[in-house]
Amino acid sequence: MKIKYNKKILVYAFLGTHPIYETLVKYPPENIIFARSTSERVYDSLSIYNPVKRRIKDGIKFLADMMGIPRIIWLPALKVDLIHSSRGFLILNNKPWVVDIEHVGSFGNFRNKSVKRIALKLLSSKYCKKILPHCEASMYSFFNSWNPPPQIKSKTEVLYPAIEVRSSKRRSEKTIRIGFLATRMAFYEKGGRELLEAFKILSRKYDSLELWIKSRVPHSLLRAYRNLPLKIIEENYPTREQLFEKFYQELDIFCLPTYVDSFGYSLLEAMSVGLPVVATSIFAIPEIVEDGKNGFLIYSPISDFRRDFVIEMFDRKVLRRKVLSIVVRQLVEKLSVLIESSSLRRKMGRYGRMLVEKGKFSIRERNKKLRRIYEEAIRR
Repeated sequence: MKIKYNKKILVYAFLGTHPIYETLVKYPPENIIFARSTSERVYDSLSIYNPVKRRIKDGIKFLADMMGIPRIIWLPALKVDLIHSSRGFLILNNKPWVVDIEHVGSFGNFRNKSVKRIALKLLSSKYCKKILPHCEASMYSFFNSWNPPPQIKSKTEVLYPAIEVRSSKRRSEKTIRIGFLATRMAFYEKGGRELLEAFKILSRKYDSLELWIKSRVPHSLLRAYRNLPLKIIEENYPTREQLFEKFYQELDIFCLPTYVDSFGYSLLEAMSVGLPVVATSIFAIPEIVEDGKNGFLIYSPISDFRRDFVIEMFDRKVLRRKVLSIVVRQLVEKLSVLIESSSLRRKMGRYGRMLVEKGKFSIRERNKKLRRIYEEAIRR
């Protein structure tokens, strides 16, 4: 039976521009009203798509980390019931607040003792009502890195991001399209080179394959793989609807052999249109990809995260020096299985779409949990 909420809750939303938060604002829990600030929009306007603005934003973070200051935002007196902060920004205000985190690094330079001391003090505050890791891996990253006291652990609860379900286009062409997406500067870090090498092997083995790459591919790799059937998409689509219409919905398989993602939201995007996925088994990705059900997981010999989920960044030069053959072999194996079986692609795609429509990544499940969290926060 659906629970009916009568009380409206006004939430000051210090949220980012990531699709996680766009979806939250677009589809809020019942009777939740979000308000946003001008100052936050200015901060978020320092976009990753503008290199100069990105350097300014990174510079602000770097200076704070060097000075031993966690990410803190002071907010003046607000006529709201609650504050929801994102990306580890801690709140200085006498209103109840909750904060979501990607991992312990969301708070700043987590290895700095001053950052840890100040952050734990603010998280212990009576005004901090909940700490919301995006996944279990995020939670253990926080616990295993800082070993917070029981009073902070008891405030911590996993809140999975959600995504809206999109229509899945039934392609009739015989050509099988494999998709890959990475930000402009992260092609190597997302496993793009290994995927190119695997696709070279696959294109010899199978006819009618295409690799669609939504990223900026280094010129040296474009030259090396120029004879492969590639479609390179460097443009930034003006809307997310176009990203789905012109990219995800044109694919048959989505692949993300990443070494750096703490969550891998693009996997949810692919699942939302019914695509089977292949991804490396790092950090939160095993929570998204159920091996053999909505896709396949492959082992990665390198990652930014240890097995206990503590952050330990690897030397990026490794990826430019050589192709990781163990990853290539696994990509060829798992992609071959999907290429050879259209029924398996459909079965895995349906299961992944179900997780987005009705499961733990659904808007319904997120809103049910978040509404409860907000109500508990303002009652205490």
